[in-house]
Amino acid sequence: MTTINRTAATTTAAAASRSTPTAPPAGLSKGDSGPQVKQLQDALVKLKYMTAAQVATGPGTFGPKTEAAVKKFQADHKLPTTGYYGDLTHAALKKELGKLGGPTAPTPTTPSNGTFKKPPVINAPSPNFNERGGKDIDTIVLHHTASNNGAGDLAHMRNPKSEVSAHYMVDRDGKIYQLVNDQKRAWHAGKGELHGVPTDVNGRSIGIEIVNDGGGKTPYTEAQMKSLTQLTGYLKQQYNVPMSNIVGHKDVAVPKGRKSDPSANFDWERLRKGIS
Repeated sequence: MTTINRTAATTTAAAASRSTPTAPPAGLSKGDSGPQVKQLQDALVKLKYMTAAQVATGPGTFGPKTEAAVKKFQADHKLPTTGYYGDLTHAALKKELGKLGGPTAPTPTTPSNGTFKKPPVINAPSPNFNERGGKDIDTIVLHHTASNNGAGDLAHMRNPKSEVSAHYMVDRDGKIYQLVNDQKRAWHAGKGELHGVPTDVNGRSIGIEIVNDGGGKTPYTEAQMKSLTQLTGYLKQQYNVPMSNIVGHKDVAVPKGRKSDPSANFDWERLRKGIS
């Protein structure tokens, strides 16, 4: 048995050395599994952050060893050592694999016939999420944070005691923070309905928080609107979201009048023109 295992590990290592793996799509974290995790592990093996023996025994599970390898890679490349494989880590991994002379992965977040690319995001993982339960993404919900303090809003949504989150937050300087992976269920909408039909809005939607006090007098900044348009356009395109399902929190919250965001001075016409 020992001989067979050693032979398998040797074969795996030899195969890895003959080809250069590609960087998988961003958005992987501890607990995920599947072929994209295996692709990440193969890349980490090639760059000597993991061994072939560590990844030869499973179908691709993002466990403690993979997380430790990602953190080491992030530290070596002066990235935040979150252990989350996000856009910045993806870009660095793709660059390092390119130096080996092999093929590099395409950026999978941009369909070949698409208009919008995913804008740069800063990964700021929140623990406040759960699984979608098999529901498809078909809705985008916009919110205002009810303050002009982006740092405070971000901290609140990353605090497990708050039990709230969103997938993205667009700060007043236009920076976009991603708190929850698109494929997970963020906690942003509460009890709701869509077009008058009761539904689990969180289970089917992407939530975007825009830093604004919501009083109706504080303008949404030019930088915010540009970033929001690019992000919303990308998400609409990526998940085939109909324009009628790009809504405000006030449009889905029940009972009616429970929420007012985004505020009355939000420029819906500009956003809709920008993503049409």
